[in-house]
Amino acid sequence: MWAKRAVFGAVTALSLAAAVMPAAAQDRMVFGMEIGARFNVPQCAPREGSYPARRCFKESAAAAKAWEGYEYHVYLPSAGTPAYVRGELIVSVIDSIVESVHINTWGFEAQHGAFTALKKQFDEPTRVSFKAGQNASRSRYRAQSAEWVFSDFTVTFEGVTGSIDWGLIKVSTHRYTKLMNDYGKRK
Repeated sequence: MWAKRAVFGAVTALSLAAAVMPAAAQDRMVFGMEIGARFNVPQCAPREGSYPARRCFKESAAAAKAWEGYEYHVYLPSAGTPAYVRGELIVSVIDSIVESVHINTWGFEAQHGAFTALKKQFDEPTRVSFKAGQNASRSRYRAQSAEWVFSDFTVTFEGVTGSIDWGLIKVSTHRYTKLMNDYGKRK
């Protein structure tokens, strides 16, 4: 009888410990930059072109913003960059901390690959929606949108934005989202 109680007590204690332990930290990395961490991307060398051999930002593309932050255009090496990425990343930094990363995509043709990569990294989205669209030549398409909401950041995916050839992935802290909403209200 005593052994059964001891085993039952141990199993109960382990169950309770597992229930109150925090969940594993969500992957906050976006092309080598961690959302909510220090911006540590090096500046591009003067002779590096639009597709450098390493991830870097160009000084000429860094801009101070009215909301007390900076935007950096971060260039990625062509080797290892997913096919759905269109051009450089736009990284918003406040007090040296990465608050948001905007990734342009190739729109409708890339939306499946981009969405699949996001699901692999962030699991099932919180919300998914589809919208019918039509391009200038009257071809119909189905644009996909999704959102992943976590405790301290959100991932937003728009398979098609203003044009069938453009899409967007935005990974932002809640602090950044609030700051942008407040700034928009003041304008």
